Amino acid sequence: MSWTGDPIWLADVLRAAGLTVIEHEGWRTRGHGDFRDLRGVLCHHTAGGSANDWRVVQNGRIDLPGPLSQLVLERDGTYRVIAAGVCWHAGRGSWPGWPTNNANYHVIGIEAVSRGDGTDWTPAQLDAYKRGCAAILARIGRDAEDCVAHREYSHEGKIDPAGIDMAEFRRDVQAFIDRKDAPMSAAEVKQIQDFIVGFCGPISSDVKDIREQLCGGQQRDAGMFGGWEQLDGMTVVDALADVMGRLKALESRGV
Repeated sequence: MSWTGDPIWLADVLRAAGLTVIEHEGWRTRGHGDFRDLRGVLCHHTAGGSANDWRVVQNGRIDLPGPLSQLVLERDGTYRVIAAGVCWHAGRGSWPGWPTNNANYHVIGIEAVSRGDGTDWTPAQLDAYKRGCAAILARIGRDAEDCVAHREYSHEGKIDPAGIDMAEFRRDVQAFIDRKDAPMSAAEVKQIQDFIVGFCGPISSDVKDIREQLCGGQQRDAGMFGGWEQLDGMTVVDALADVMGRLKALESRGV
């Protein structure tokens, strides 16, 4: 199976994968002509790393008119949908099953915001990178073998996306496609964390209240056993033990 035509479904498919999406005005009609058949995803880094990298991707450079890729992936995992038409991002190169030196008309480009030295990827960004690639590939009926680094495709010495092990990356992408043994997304982890905090917060507060009653005033967070002034500095347990000791002493004297 192969998708033919422009991917006007990009925003919907990414959102359905649980990803945050910003749709740039006019993206459905932006591009350098129409796609032929879609065969994969080409992964890049912007080599800038700033919040404005998307402007270059959308508007282009002096030597190359924009748009330069269909998608921009921000450092927080947000996708910007720039264009649905063909973009100038692949250059000269080859990959099995892709037309040599003509991938622009057959693959979707993702420009991930990064300095390009391989050290500034964020967990949220990497997670969204894999999930986004998987969602697109599943939509066009391809597997992770068609998730390709620019450096793997290029005959022009490209290095992007620097610092990403593509064998490992593809394994995770395929797991998402297969919906098997895939790691939880950052959003899913946060949802669980929020649930735990919401459920255990009041319980945790109750436990601290009980600690204070047993161990003494101002001991809720101190983790100490300061005792109560009205119990001569003893904790509730020590005070009870003292009372029991006194009662036994009285009983032994037959009082």
